[in-house]
Amino acid sequence: MAGTAKNYAPLSIVQGPGDLWAIPIAAAPTDTAIRLVLASDGSPDATTHPGSVHLGSVAESITTAVKPKLSEIHVDQFDAPIDTYVAGLGATIKAKMAQTEAQKIQRMLGVGVYASTVVASGDFSGLTMETCTFGGINTVPLICLAVISATHANPAQYVVSVLYVGYSTGAFSIALGRAKNAMYEASFSALSDPTRTVGRQIGLVYQTLVNASGGTPTARNFVPGEIYEGPCDVWLLGTAPLDSAAGVVSIDPTTLTPDSTVHGTCTHLGLAQGAATLSVAAKIDQITADQFDAPIAVYLASLQASIEVELLQSSMQNLATALGVGTYATTANVFAQTTFGGTNQATAVCVAVIGCKRMAPTKPVCACLYLVDPTDGISWLAQRSKPNAFKVKFEGHSDVTRTAGRQIGLWQEIM
Repeated sequence: MAGTAKNYAPLSIVQGPGDLWAIPIAAAPTDTAIRLVLASDGSPDATTHPGSVHLGSVAESITTAVKPKLSEIHVDQFDAPIDTYVAGLGATIKAKMAQTEAQKIQRMLGVGVYASTVVASGDFSGLTMETCTFGGINTVPLICLAVISATHANPAQYVVSVLYVGYSTGAFSIALGRAKNAMYEASFSALSDPTRTVGRQIGLVYQTLVNASGGTPTARNFVPGEIYEGPCDVWLLGTAPLDSAAGVVSIDPTTLTPDSTVHGTCTHLGLAQGAATLSVAAKIDQITADQFDAPIAVYLASLQASIEVELLQSSMQNLATALGVGTYATTANVFAQTTFGGTNQATAVCVAVIGCKRMAPTKPVCACLYLVDPTDGISWLAQRSKPNAFKVKFEGHSDVTRTAGRQIGLWQEIM
């Protein structure tokens, strides 16, 4: 009797960091040339795949997942399924990213609008301001996604996964605080490309078996200065940023606080316990067709945005702000109070979070929601062992008077 050889192959174990790339659909691998052309450094060849963009430093791992949905066929004569068929196929690429920068945020959100302008006047004059605004754009952009990772056995050979037509699932959450650097999830899903050959309409995973050589490398984008860490302050702006000024918050360069000549009387919400978190989540709905195993198109169903922070200063004014349906008042400097009950309309305000760059502390970063309601209510804790802290969650609305693409809010930074 002859035995069968065991397949112990340590060199087949995939291990090592990867890079996440966004490639224009027009420059994606074709149906006849289904793999990427790699330059000698393992980046997409800039001649074959022009416009490819490296999405920056990865905080943890990148995961490519391909999951078929198999449906079973049951008949009454047998106690187990007698066959299966493919009812659907899902493919995703997910990663936790470390570089917080307006254009990268726009790519992760998918339905944001990126802009880069040179500041024309003021103390930031001549510097570049980058913004990502959101709200009012319904078209979901499509992109080819690729993950490229060198093999640990031979760093000149690579394991590659590609989604030919992908879209961002449209959500990011950025915590701005001192305790740890900001990170956010990148998540992309695949569509079927009906123009491609059956069996390769969504994507592929492959390994190169010869060393990459030649080609035109595409630059990687490792910028430690884009990794944000540090305290920030939460403000209620007396006057929201003007739509005519592209919705940008005007910030005093000396104090990195809202410019009172532009935004009127602004209220600082004081000391915070932990980070302030900006979350923007788009609900992307899919269009499916019975002829294909993955969706063939997507559209934006809704967009939710919020800023959440836990505050320590339980002044009556802060409690009224957090309650939203309360009324703050002082009485001859003897009492400060928050009354509530009988109010049918919540008080809408504009809220902004302002911090500074970790490696350039004179340059601000800012997240702003133009029109918000606080939604979490208030609680007051009387206890010896810890101070009172209360969470405030500001939910963004669409401001229908603003330009499409900047109706809810923005992220801005001085470069």
